[in-house]
Amino acid sequence: MINMGLGILGGQSICFKRKFRWLLNINDVSGNGDGTRVLPPEKSARPSLSFKEIEAQHLNETVYFAGKPEWKPINLTLYDINPPGQNLVFEWLKGKYDPKEGIWHRPSTNNGWKKQKVDLEMYDGCGNIIETWVYENVWPNAIEWGELDMANSEYTTVDLTLRYDRAYIK
Repeated sequence: MINMGLGILGGQSICFKRKFRWLLNINDVSGNGDGTRVLPPEKSARPSLSFKEIEAQHLNETVYFAGKPEWKPINLTLYDINPPGQNLVFEWLKGKYDPKEGIWHRPSTNNGWKKQKVDLEMYDGCGNIIETWVYENVWPNAIEWGELDMANSEYTTVDLTLRYDRAYIK
């Protein structure tokens, strides 16, 4: 990169993060693997955080303070490929709710849904990890297998809305 009067932006060690160099790793659903046991991601997002406001009424003014942090859910779109013998998102769902058997596992039971730790890795142009976000206690809040259309030749996808307790950079 040539220094064009941009100061630090022209440094040799600077690497711009690109929106298409990332992978969200969910065990047995998406991310790294041998390519036969995971669904490749199409799009997602990094975490989003807001603070609930605490309002203090003074005589002539209102003052606000940052209160509890609230992590916003993220959307994940996966290509719905056909791994041998199973639907990986449906297998993840069955850990909490099995519609065929009508079984819902309460969170307090030993066989209840295990919230997962999920990693979001961002890469440079050579495949080196330049940023890793860790999402703690992830579970799918909503799953949409999408609509079908005989007049459309696009790939099918699965849209997930993921809830998590917190996120941080490793």
